[in-house]
Amino acid sequence: MLEIIEEHEDAIIMISDEAHFHLNGSVNKHNFRYWAPQNPHKVHERPLHIPKVTVWCAIGKVGVIGPYFF
Repeated sequence: MLEIIEEHEDAIIMISDEAHFHLNGSVNKHNFRYWAPQNPHKVHERPLHIPKVTVWCAIGKVGVIGPYFF
């Protein structure tokens, strides 16, 4: 990415991510992977449609955008 930015000064490159924070205390982030050394087949059950807050943020050449809370 640094090479692209150096070669193309007018390029707009942004990286963003989001996370869902459930009000029951759990965090659901699509990039998380759960590993259980005791039982690798363990299922993480969570209730459906519980209240949550979603946080989104981006970073790029122009700086940080956000965080935004939904």
